[in-house]
Amino acid sequence: MKKIIISLILMGFLPMLALAQFTVNAELRPRAEIRKGYKQLPDSVSVPSAIISQRTRIGFTYQNEWLKTSVTLQDARVWGDENTFNSTGVYGDTASIDLYEGWLELSFLKYSSLKIGRQVFDYDDTRLLSTRNWGQTGISYDAILYKYAKDSWNIDAAISLNNKLDNTFGNNYPSGKMKTLNFVRIAKKINADLTVSAIGLASGYTPDSKSETIYMRGSYGVYANYKKSPLNLWTSFYYQNGKNSKGINVNAWNWNVFGDYSFGKLGLNAGLTILSGEKTNDSGDKDQLFDLLYGNRHRYYGLMDNFNNLPKSTSNGGLVDAFAGVNYQISQKTKISADYHYFALQQNEVKLAGVNTKLDSQLASEIDLHFRTNFSKVVYLEGGYSMMLPTSTMEIVQGLGEGKSEFSYWGWLMLTVKPEIFSSK
Repeated sequence: MKKIIISLILMGFLPMLALAQFTVNAELRPRAEIRKGYKQLPDSVSVPSAIISQRTRIGFTYQNEWLKTSVTLQDARVWGDENTFNSTGVYGDTASIDLYEGWLELSFLKYSSLKIGRQVFDYDDTRLLSTRNWGQTGISYDAILYKYAKDSWNIDAAISLNNKLDNTFGNNYPSGKMKTLNFVRIAKKINADLTVSAIGLASGYTPDSKSETIYMRGSYGVYANYKKSPLNLWTSFYYQNGKNSKGINVNAWNWNVFGDYSFGKLGLNAGLTILSGEKTNDSGDKDQLFDLLYGNRHRYYGLMDNFNNLPKSTSNGGLVDAFAGVNYQISQKTKISADYHYFALQQNEVKLAGVNTKLDSQLASEIDLHFRTNFSKVVYLEGGYSMMLPTSTMEIVQGLGEGKSEFSYWGWLMLTVKPEIFSSK
């Protein structure tokens, strides 16, 4: 009798399973690096760092006509960083596994859906919101996202509210973490070659960990992309107002332009990025340094990541990045590229130790070499070598002193394996 009941239950579920899809995916990404100048200029006593890090993910996705759910577990570590060990072995970390994604998406009214939970945001040129995939942990957000898609229109709107604990009273939150993130983005495909979009984003921080006050910064932008092979052009402009985490009025901006053109196997590209900086001759009642928020750094400001933190790396002087590159498709599976960056201060008078100091605007030149080889659809190998040639201005801004830096270089090799373990299709 028991077997008959189980069989009837399974027969009842079979029609549902036939209409649904269930997949299991994994990602393993070990990366080896040699660092002497990555993120920070070296001096005469700096010793190169050799590290191996690894990302390990497994994701489960279920989808039917009106419901989609996804859960991705992640472990991101540097080899040897375990804090539970003895002299003969490694046992693990007290906290090493976390949740990268965990969301459900409900479809309704034919063109709308609601996505709730931990998810990734990645839009347009990724200047404000990005997965920041170079970091082994990546970035995801706890939020509610409404999506509308019909014909050539796409509208996304998100809200979020973060708390440190399961509070009974109060809403205190660390001042260095974003308390709330909310945005509306509208995109329109004008024709087969041209897409335009606009975004308005409100991000909030508390001034300290004991305050109930939330200071809101507004970020607004437009983006246009024209893509018709072999030409790809895009430009974007962003403006920020409101208040920073200290309650100071914000007035900052960012402008970007990029283009690439392919000549068969050969490709050329060039572009310019300007991020506004502080004007030290102003009264000091405005924050004029553009906030990168959760935007992509590694993709844009040189692979050596020396300009990921603008307040520190430019002394609030902002950044000008003029770049050009070349790539070549050696074979169907292998591609190589070389990129050059010229970095300069957007404002060449900065505060050093509280004193207004005028400097030469030139910061550094960087050369990035890169290759990628695809062994299959799920396995590929990539790596590169980068070098930076800093000026005395960058040495002074980073606190080393003129002529005190050593040759900066960085090399890396990364293997990525992304198999689909199971699919019910």
